[in-house]
Amino acid sequence: MNHSPGLSAIPTVEQFCHANEKDAGQPFSSNDINALEDELQKKIDLARQETKHLYNQIDKIKSRAHDANLLDMSKNVQPLNTNRINLNPTLVLRGHNNKVSDFRWSSDSRSILSASQDGFMLLWDTATGLKKNAIPLDSQWVLTCAMSPSGNLVASAGLNNNCTIYRVPRDSKVQQNVVSIFKGHTGYISDIAFTDNAHVVTASGDMTCAYWDITKAKRVREYADHLGDVLAMSLPPPGTKNHQFASCGSDGYAFVWDTRSANVSQTFFISDSDVNTIQFFKDGNSIVTGSDDGVIRMFDLRSDCPVATYSLVDSMKRAKNQPGYASTSPRADDDVFRETSRRSTISDSYLDNQGVVSLDFSGSGRLMYSCYTDFGCVVWDVLKTEIVGKLEGHSNRESGVRASPDGLAVCTGSWDSTMKIWSPGYM
Repeated sequence: MNHSPGLSAIPTVEQFCHANEKDAGQPFSSNDINALEDELQKKIDLARQETKHLYNQIDKIKSRAHDANLLDMSKNVQPLNTNRINLNPTLVLRGHNNKVSDFRWSSDSRSILSASQDGFMLLWDTATGLKKNAIPLDSQWVLTCAMSPSGNLVASAGLNNNCTIYRVPRDSKVQQNVVSIFKGHTGYISDIAFTDNAHVVTASGDMTCAYWDITKAKRVREYADHLGDVLAMSLPPPGTKNHQFASCGSDGYAFVWDTRSANVSQTFFISDSDVNTIQFFKDGNSIVTGSDDGVIRMFDLRSDCPVATYSLVDSMKRAKNQPGYASTSPRADDDVFRETSRRSTISDSYLDNQGVVSLDFSGSGRLMYSCYTDFGCVVWDVLKTEIVGKLEGHSNRESGVRASPDGLAVCTGSWDSTMKIWSPGYM
């Protein structure tokens, strides 16, 4: 694609002044300045028109490949039973004294790392619910945490603009063993992930992502195409696309990157609102995004097109006409539906204000778990784009949801300072 000739032809102020200079040493009049402004504005308008035309051509080319969506292709697949979702809260992890900011499963699903603004990261045994280790943080204003594939290193980051790497104590004790502190971001760090045992990727409010080498204690590469705060990032599942990661931000865009290049691989315009969370699908060939408009969108990376949309508002409107989505809380299913209907009746804008804050998939990929601002954790049928359940039980806003790597459990974290582990009833 050729770049717009209008942008390259815009003169600088000095060029315009020299080209239109009347008398040497004479200051320019207000008419000259107005002429300069008019000339520049015409060039800018022309470049915008040409850019819009090029974007329209790109959309037409993409539409040729977008000949179907996920719902159309799965019309012969039987829907899931909406009477009951087979997930029960088996463990409640209590130990933090402030809201849980973030948490991560270990690669073997035997541990969970949680970070809270009480100034600690805790490592939990997922079989017993007991604490294994406690790591005091260098800053209590933590927003995110991560665990290396080996489980020997953990990381925290947040409002202090730094990413701190800690070594996990071998014995069960409270210990702070700092390996590295990465300084380089000029804004808060919103998300972090280990690509392997020696590298991490960070996303920041300074509109960049960065790739860091732990052994060399330095930044290897910066990714700077976002035009707003980078709010979240995601790595593909292990064994799928090892060098990729995806990011999203307040500019309404999602980008797919290759860690080996500073240039963006794929670009998706998501929404005019903030895009708060992003997640790879289980096969690594698709991404899903959740934004402040309450809509979850799935994009196929191979066709470069959207394939599914999950709208809380639309789904609840259908549920009001055909009540039946279930809750795994001790309350009756009918009570849950009545409560949802009551809220929708009292405030028409209630569901419109439910931004998506966290996303993850079940082991099979058929279920998608999504946390909303105040609505809690909803379970979606990925193929049918329908709500089939709801995970309830926290007394405050739910900050995130993550499925275990082995697919046998789901963990939700909350501002009520607790986490719940949900497991299938037969377990």
